[in-house]
Amino acid sequence: MKYLNDMLKNKRNYVLILIGIWTFFAILFLRTAWLCDDAYISFRTIDNFVNGYGLCWNVNERVQAYTHPLWLFLHIPFYFLTKEMFLTPIFISFTVSMLTIIFVTLFVAQNTAQVLIMASILGFSRAFIDFSSSGLENPMSHLLLVLFLALFLRQKFTLQNLFVLSLISCLATLNRQDCILVYIPFLMYSWWNTDNKKLGLFIISTGFIPLFIWEIFSFIYYGFPFPNTAYAKLGAGIARVDLLLQGLRYYVWTYRQDSITSIVLFLGFMIPFFRRQKELSPYILGLLLYCIYILWIGGDFMGGRFFTLPLLLATIIIIRYSRLDRIKYGIPASAIFVISSILQPYTPILTGADFSKGGFISVNGITTERKYYYGWSSLLNWKPGKPMPSFSWANEGRKNRQKNQKMTKVYGCIEFRSFFSGPLVHIIDYHGLSDPLLARIPALYHPKIAIGHFKRYIPEGYVDSAGNDHYNLQDENLEQYYRYIRIITRDPIWSWERFKVILKMNLGYYSYLIDNDRYQFADTKLKLYDEWQEEIEKLPANRGILIPERGLEIRFSEVQHNQWIDMQLKRWEKYHILFFNGKEYISRIVLEPLYTDALFPNQTIKIPKNISKKGFDKIRIFVHPGEKYHKILESEIRTISLSPT
Repeated sequence: MKYLNDMLKNKRNYVLILIGIWTFFAILFLRTAWLCDDAYISFRTIDNFVNGYGLCWNVNERVQAYTHPLWLFLHIPFYFLTKEMFLTPIFISFTVSMLTIIFVTLFVAQNTAQVLIMASILGFSRAFIDFSSSGLENPMSHLLLVLFLALFLRQKFTLQNLFVLSLISCLATLNRQDCILVYIPFLMYSWWNTDNKKLGLFIISTGFIPLFIWEIFSFIYYGFPFPNTAYAKLGAGIARVDLLLQGLRYYVWTYRQDSITSIVLFLGFMIPFFRRQKELSPYILGLLLYCIYILWIGGDFMGGRFFTLPLLLATIIIIRYSRLDRIKYGIPASAIFVISSILQPYTPILTGADFSKGGFISVNGITTERKYYYGWSSLLNWKPGKPMPSFSWANEGRKNRQKNQKMTKVYGCIEFRSFFSGPLVHIIDYHGLSDPLLARIPALYHPKIAIGHFKRYIPEGYVDSAGNDHYNLQDENLEQYYRYIRIITRDPIWSWERFKVILKMNLGYYSYLIDNDRYQFADTKLKLYDEWQEEIEKLPANRGILIPERGLEIRFSEVQHNQWIDMQLKRWEKYHILFFNGKEYISRIVLEPLYTDALFPNQTIKIPKNISKKGFDKIRIFVHPGEKYHKILESEIRTISLSPT
């Protein structure tokens, strides 16, 4: 071991190790390089901008359908030169990701052991590798964090360094706004350690001038301070408890599918408690804030995507503060990380061109995204002259473009279709991510959520109106709301009337025009309780009243305050029972499956006190899909009766 230590201390050998690590990551990034469909939402905006239509998604309306201005602007000059949107973003992601690894090894890691540990974590984390390409903004978030921490680790809190730290934090926020949660504790720590705190606050504000300028531009150009995607996801009407539960599932999914990421995050939390160094406080706070945020928003449908930034932060905590900076500890620790990754399926370095073979993996609405698209949008499957991505949705978009005519299309998975359809096709996204109206009406109620895929009901007449200049919505109030939206997104930018509407819209003056209940429970089948028994008597004994995909509403003639409800629901299904007083949602009960011989087993259900006390005049019943499927199956209900209070 002494001989090994002496050898590795040699500068020449250390340089060779660095070159070996860089080569490993270069091969790894190229082998795993791919583009996900979500990246093509931003790519459509880039294509429109380069072709003179402005920073818009549909060319007839100004909507910010991207969340990462910095990442988007980085792509614009390259796309302007290449007019190609497959190899170009892969090249950009590869370059930025390689710079991240190089800067970590040169400016963060201090010796061979730390370099090896870093490589064993980042090189074998499915989350980090999957999203070091993909076309999303993760590579830039990684690079900016490394640059920030390389300066912070120097512990020289001059006003000049404070400005640079603030500027990098600003750029990270421009790259993705929620990244600010990681940087706030570091900025506050740096500011607190400066000699002139009043001037320090001014310096921090100065560093964030690019963000202030962008927000002013966004407010003037788009009419809103945040991306349209934020309104679509945060305004979907999903109960917070459901988001928290989905966030927990996101953590569980990561633990089961990518244990090395989970292990490193855990170590990143634990090490500061053992070391008890004052300078570690911003690390633990930044890590904690972002991990709580992931839980709060329900994670994401892309498994591992949101964990790459905290993973990188936790990795830096480990290599700098874990006492593993000696070869005798570093090599065994690296081996443990590598082995824990190899023992699970889909080790990144071992996945080849046939990675998509074997089908799509989706658990609780969380997917192994790279596996799904890799066969059609990866560098290993690219050939000169082959249209890429070759996915069916991209081919559908190419067919739309070939028609060379104005048309309106309604899609849920908009990404590949939107980019390749071209500017003549107005695309309505029923998930609301790129649609200014649908983003602001609640999503259809679904017992099982998939973050980012909150389906909206398409209002009557909207398809005819959206791609044209006229209005044809049947809901008069919603049409008036849509008129205000179009003033903001389609009228000339420099209009006093437009700015008045922008101000009122952002202050919620027009929210009353949206009937949330109508659109959240659209197409729910209605049955009157007073007519229930009469209809049941006409049905065979082995049949009940249908509970369709969009649910069944049972309406009572007056407000009920009962404490028990009896039901005969078809066996083996899971149900959501929602209680309402008028349009006010009170609460819900979830009924687990009953595995019994009876086709319609009797269930006597206790109604929670808050529901019976408030009173309810209708209930809505939904069938919960299976654990691995998002599609709702229909079921039946035979009887329902209210027990006396």
